[in-house]
Amino acid sequence: METDKCSVFDLLKARLEEIEELVSRMGENAPHELMRRILDANAVFVSGKGRSGYIASCLAMRLMQMGFTVHVPGEATCRRIGPGDLMIAVSCSGHTVTTVELAKISKDSGAFVIATTADQDSPLARVSDQSILVPVRGKDVERSYRYVIGPHNNTLFEEALLLYFDAVVQYMLSHEGIPIGRLQEMHTNLE
Repeated sequence: METDKCSVFDLLKARLEEIEELVSRMGENAPHELMRRILDANAVFVSGKGRSGYIASCLAMRLMQMGFTVHVPGEATCRRIGPGDLMIAVSCSGHTVTTVELAKISKDSGAFVIATTADQDSPLARVSDQSILVPVRGKDVERSYRYVIGPHNNTLFEEALLLYFDAVVQYMLSHEGIPIGRLQEMHTNLE
């Protein structure tokens, strides 16, 4: 698809098809393990940098609105991480230095670490207890996905991950008996 001959809606439709293709390649069990870990954690810590950090913050906000204790490293209200806690570390490349170091500190402190990355062999994946692979890298990516932006196909990674995390939240709301109204009750009134 030549982008200079497409409308914005043509590009959007193609993008949605690509995200659907990508999500179909992700592991079926990973979201259930993620949900179990969130439900069992004393506190959930969510980390990422750049655009991955924005997606991580979206997940942190939703979890907080659902009533979970959630912290984002680097924020003034972030407490110490330790045993019984969960770190969800998000990095498309899996090489983001700060995210990898936070995962290491979390692991060394006794927390369970889940990496969300496109590279199963990355430093982030290696230091983590579990990985959620978002397969936007590899030889077939250029053939499979027509709309690639970013040095590691990270735009596709971020878009798919935002939908993935929101689906996890929606599933948890319905299957854990968490009233959807809680999201509104916990939504900030300081805006």
